[in-house]
Amino acid sequence: MSETPPARTGSHEGRPPERAPRRRVNRREQILRTAADAFAAQGFNNTSLADIAAMLDITPAGVLHHFGSKTDLLTAVLELRDSNDPAPSGSGMLDHLVTTAERNAARPGTTQLYAVLSAESATAGHPAQEWFRERYTVLRQEVEEAVLDRIGPEHREAARAPGPSGHSPARSAAAAVLATMDGLQVQWLLDPEAVDMAAVTALVVDAVVAGLSSPPAAEDASGGTGS
Repeated sequence: MSETPPARTGSHEGRPPERAPRRRVNRREQILRTAADAFAAQGFNNTSLADIAAMLDITPAGVLHHFGSKTDLLTAVLELRDSNDPAPSGSGMLDHLVTTAERNAARPGTTQLYAVLSAESATAGHPAQEWFRERYTVLRQEVEEAVLDRIGPEHREAARAPGPSGHSPARSAAAAVLATMDGLQVQWLLDPEAVDMAAVTALVVDAVVAGLSSPPAAEDASGGTGS
């Protein structure tokens, strides 16, 4: 015959067991992530607050309770992406770009969101236009500084010198790297197996650094470039 188990100290016989406290739903975060998915799939202009609300089984007023307007919601979605991806300063930024390209291949939803909204923002009156314009301005400056840091002091003066258009080789190199990354995202979204975003990004970064580290082409006696 088995022994009777000892009574628990402080037990309350006859009372129903206490329920575990419910985990509180973070409605604001739910709205953000749902809006991000909707904007990625349909674009900002083709997605209404009613669409987002219906996905969450709430009213449009419930969305506006957390975000004052659809534009405020869009801004919060864009800032959420950036807050999860801080960039280092100096030449480490170039390595970070390659890592970002690799990570983007593992998060297709975020990659699609950025590709769709960045292209859509070029249309007249788009609420994200200023955000993307400022973002590209900052990124060009950061990548330019990273390139200058990596090529070494003996090449920096030439890389900083403005050309006939007023743009320096280093600034043009930064624009080329960013254009490559954005174009790769579209190619990858359309055919993931055909493109290795990280490998191509690394190849282009190495190419622009090598190009800026090379001495200018020598000129022959007649003033033309040597062959």
